[in-house]
Amino acid sequence: MEAWQFAGSQLGLIPIVKEVRNLGECSPITDDATYKYEATVEVVRLSDGMIMSRGYAVCSNKERSKRAFDEYAIASMAQTRAVGKAYRNILAWLMKAAGFEATPAEEMDFQKDEVGDEGRDYLMRLLDQSTYEGKVRDKMAARIADIYTNNDYEKAKENLYANQAGIDGIRNPSKTDINNHLKKTIVT
Repeated sequence: MEAWQFAGSQLGLIPIVKEVRNLGECSPITDDATYKYEATVEVVRLSDGMIMSRGYAVCSNKERSKRAFDEYAIASMAQTRAVGKAYRNILAWLMKAAGFEATPAEEMDFQKDEVGDEGRDYLMRLLDQSTYEGKVRDKMAARIADIYTNNDYEKAKENLYANQAGIDGIRNPSKTDINNHLKKTIVT
């Protein structure tokens, strides 16, 4: 965003945050808070105060890369995105001509999927054979769906291995389930 602000300042354009609205909610069932903010920014020409552009943006802790963010950081990121959007609306052509990417970094998702669908599917199979039930099981499934780093994958796999149901706890165990159980319990 600094590049947008630099280009804008050289042209006498400054961002003004006009509004930041809290769109979040708290679930009475799960007690999970959703931090969600919408920001409105206007880019104003300093020489006469004329509004040259306007940008709107939203940020939420439900985004994959923002789950661990505090509420203030979510509100701040909404403002940062709105500033970038407002500048982009008026200066994208200039940035592109200068050889830069016209999409602000704040709008890009750089998180790499190191685990892949196969890894998440394996964790879901482990969850199916675990002792987790009800809401805890549902939360674990939601967390597994959001695992993208090898570090998080290994932590989840270790947790799920430690909470595996015995052979009696598996409904209609397959031959593979029985073999796996035997491998874990028989010392050779």
